[in-house]
Amino acid sequence: MRKLWVSAIVVSLILFSTQVALPDGMHNKVGFGVKGGFGKHMMADTDVWKVGPFGNAEVKFGLHKNIMVGLIGTYGAVPRNTDEKWWNGAESADEQHNFLAELGMWIYLMPENKFNPYLDLGTGIYSWYVQDEHNKNVFIQDLNGNPFRLSDQQMTIMFGAGFEYVISEYFSLDFGGRFHYLTEYFSQMTNEKDLRDTLGLPDGLLEGYAGLTLYYPVSKDSDKDGVVDKDDDCPNTPLGCLVDERGCPLDSDGDGVCDGLDQCPNTPRGCEVDMNGCKTDSDGDGVCDGLDKCPNTPRGMKVNSKGCPDTDGDGVYDDEDRCPNTPKGCQVDQRGCPIDSDGDGVCDGLDKCPNTPKGVPVDASGCGVVEEIKIHVTFPLNLATLDKEDMIKLDEVYDILAAYMDMRLEIAGHADSTGNDAINDPLSQRRADAVKKYLVKKGVDSKRLVSKGYGSRRPIATNKTKEGRRQNRRVQFEIIR
Repeated sequence: MRKLWVSAIVVSLILFSTQVALPDGMHNKVGFGVKGGFGKHMMADTDVWKVGPFGNAEVKFGLHKNIMVGLIGTYGAVPRNTDEKWWNGAESADEQHNFLAELGMWIYLMPENKFNPYLDLGTGIYSWYVQDEHNKNVFIQDLNGNPFRLSDQQMTIMFGAGFEYVISEYFSLDFGGRFHYLTEYFSQMTNEKDLRDTLGLPDGLLEGYAGLTLYYPVSKDSDKDGVVDKDDDCPNTPLGCLVDERGCPLDSDGDGVCDGLDQCPNTPRGCEVDMNGCKTDSDGDGVCDGLDKCPNTPRGMKVNSKGCPDTDGDGVYDDEDRCPNTPKGCQVDQRGCPIDSDGDGVCDGLDKCPNTPKGVPVDASGCGVVEEIKIHVTFPLNLATLDKEDMIKLDEVYDILAAYMDMRLEIAGHADSTGNDAINDPLSQRRADAVKKYLVKKGVDSKRLVSKGYGSRRPIATNKTKEGRRQNRRVQFEIIR
């Protein structure tokens, strides 16, 4: 049963001691400590001095959560052990007064826990003198017979260990011990007096203590960014962020994720990023969201620097294409819109007849669909000559023939009913030949033209009126299929 209780107590102490006490450790704290204990001279040829009461006061400052530096002042009065003989003339010595002023450094091993062990080390000056029972200084003679006050000072090398038990953020109990190695530096006993070995002076001082330390946070750093709260313009900086001298997060690439947490610190300006500061690319086209002008590009499509594909394949990317549904194969302008040089509604590149005259109906390939040519050239009575107006009409016929290189025409000459066939047949032939001659002179291959006179046998109007007869004196065109 007793073992069970002991085990329970030990486990409870361990759990209690590991509770978080000082989340910031020792950093930026000032400590004021008062301790009391005992002291005993060590490493001496004679055991002249007994164990005596010692006390010290210290002030220290936290440079790091694990490290503090500071000053230690120690005083102790050690009674003489009268059972031990000492130097002749020093028999009246009753008590030794000891003073230490040392610069120390504390290394805390568990600064965030209630149980906080530490190591300390330092160096300083140790000074002492001896008095008799009437509190008068004791004098002795050196080896040369000269009297001097029995006192000295020495440089110390100090090291020790202990632990603090944290009561609150401001107070802790302190238990530990130190050993002060007493060197010969600054000692008077090694020169003209030459009494160190003769007196059997100690080479060490062992100190044990217990005490109380008051901690006061000089400047709290709530967000642990290295800038104390009173100087921190951004007091809620996420842990791990690099900050400027004002305590505000640095964000070199301006993506909204601070340096220190940003796993992609060179993200281009304007990119949307994930929580790690790495750019997102929803459509996987290699251009980040935020800079991608076409964020829904289908997978695998080639894009430009703005993330836009050329959906219609016209050579103009979608973000600049004002006609995004251009048929494949069309030639386009710089805006991505089809070019239609002859204005027939079929774009260049798909137009197999790129020089179709204006107004001529065309098929899907851009070539004209001509069922008939409704142009008629009329002539004066008994004549087969062409005037200026006739030539204008024939120029239109030429344009049609130029547009449709496969077209062949019959040039049909006609006469009215004035006169007989012997007159009208050759007259109508001359009229057809005159038209053919003009077209050939313009550049039409004569093999594409057939001229034929029909006399008065195919009237298109009555021959009983003057106007009807004028209309019948004509040349018209028939497409040879």
